[in-house]
Amino acid sequence: MLLLGVAVYFAADAEFRQQRDQAISAEVADLLREGGGPELRSELAERRGTRATGGFMYALFDPGGSRVAGTLDTAMPAPGFSMIMFNDPKEGPDVARADTRVLADGTRLVVAVDSESVEAIDATILTLFGAVFVAMLAIGLVGALLLGRYLRRRLDAITATANDIMAGDLAQRMPVGGNGDEFDSVASALNAMLDRIAGLMENLRQVSSDVAHDLRTPLLRLRGQLELVGHVDGAAQKSIELGDELMRLFASILRIAEVEGGGIERQFQPVDLSLLTEDVAETFLPAMADSGRSLEWIISPNVRVLGDRELLAQAIANLLDNARIHTPSGTAVDLRLYADQTNVLLSVSDDGPGVPAEDRAKILRRFFRGEASRSTPGNGLGLSLVGAVARSHGGEVRIGDSAPGLCVTIELPRLQ
Repeated sequence: MLLLGVAVYFAADAEFRQQRDQAISAEVADLLREGGGPELRSELAERRGTRATGGFMYALFDPGGSRVAGTLDTAMPAPGFSMIMFNDPKEGPDVARADTRVLADGTRLVVAVDSESVEAIDATILTLFGAVFVAMLAIGLVGALLLGRYLRRRLDAITATANDIMAGDLAQRMPVGGNGDEFDSVASALNAMLDRIAGLMENLRQVSSDVAHDLRTPLLRLRGQLELVGHVDGAAQKSIELGDELMRLFASILRIAEVEGGGIERQFQPVDLSLLTEDVAETFLPAMADSGRSLEWIISPNVRVLGDRELLAQAIANLLDNARIHTPSGTAVDLRLYADQTNVLLSVSDDGPGVPAEDRAKILRRFFRGEASRSTPGNGLGLSLVGAVARSHGGEVRIGDSAPGLCVTIELPRLQ
């Protein structure tokens, strides 16, 4: 603002001074049209009276430097524009801007304007600018104080919440106002992060509890078989099989952790999900038929996604395997793949007993096994891996009711 004011002041001052010089030149040219000698002296005398306009002052000097006409009381100036000192009858010595012309007879015509008018305009500009500058400083100071108070209040609230969370109150969340400003955006992002962290911690607690619970039975069985080694035929082989089962369990846990840990997106490539789904379905068709279940599929062509081919195949296989294991013989399993402009939907449904409504939100959790699945093989990690794969590909898994039966749908973003 200060730099702008200085620039405006000097620009305006230069413009006013240029206009003043142009007015003086026009006045000189008008006088010169009167000619020289007596005519010019008569015109100067007349303009000193009723025709005096624009604040002009005049003087005519002979070649010797004596003023012979006009009322401008000053020494004879040099030719051209110059700043002169003159004697003002009211104020005494003063400064004026003058244009001096040498005429053909050697006399010098001087037309001058008191610099007081330009100085008054400059003083007005400075006064206005000073008032505006002071007002701007006051408004800026008040605004800075109000903004600082607002920033401290918002930051103190975020800091207090962060301190409460560090103290162990994980249920606390950053306050979000109704203004929709940058602080609200940051608070919303932090709350989403805290919700994600809380979900991961809850998942960790649940996994730890479930691992301890689910490993107890196979470990006891393994211990029992080891005690029979050397006394009962086949105990050693049974122990090896139990050990392999435990290894597969830990491999599944590590695979889910790897997928949920992030970073696999860097390996994503375009995948023709139509061909991949058809390949997996054809692979599962004999197993379905041998177990007394039927498998049919409807697959839209040319459905492409950006992802990991192996993980997507594992997710589809887990859905089909889940339908094969947890449904009775004679169940019809239906696999569908279709897409719209933006999303891809892959669903596996059956007409089996289904899952109780209260358990549908839980079956994606690690190690969760409903009451009807306690007697079936598995460790409760199949659908958990499906959910992890969907999330890592920017999608989600929805659990629905086929009425009767269960419908599990994977929704993924479509590759255009």
